Amino acid sequence: MDTSQKYQKIGDNLRKIREIKGIKQESVAKQLGLTTNGYGKIERGETSLNIKRLEEIAEILGVNALDIMQFDENIVFNINTMSNSAPNGNVNNYSLNKEERQFLADQIKSLNELVEKQNNIIDILMKKL
Repeated sequence: MDTSQKYQKIGDNLRKIREIKGIKQESVAKQLGLTTNGYGKIERGETSLNIKRLEEIAEILGVNALDIMQFDENIVFNINTMSNSAPNGNVNNYSLNKEERQFLADQIKSLNELVEKQNNIIDILMKKL
């Protein structure tokens, strides 16, 4: 895998994590002091990414840099089916079809947008105090 492919893979992972968490590109860009287009170039793999910047993005997304580099959406959504023995019994991972995964991703996104709106309202009210 050449360098541009590595940046593309990391950018894809950033986008997936951001979308799963329901965070908008604009929000990440603002926190990084970038334009939305500038941050978009990172997600598209068009801009080189150093470790410091990756760690800043990871902090904004609430993950660590290694999680971004090793991200696998199959693990997030427990795509594979198996039964594991756990100290208190069985843990079952059920396969989700594409529509179910999309529904859950949409629900998470909606809830995160609601939380972001409420946080904005709180910030506005706090400034009025």
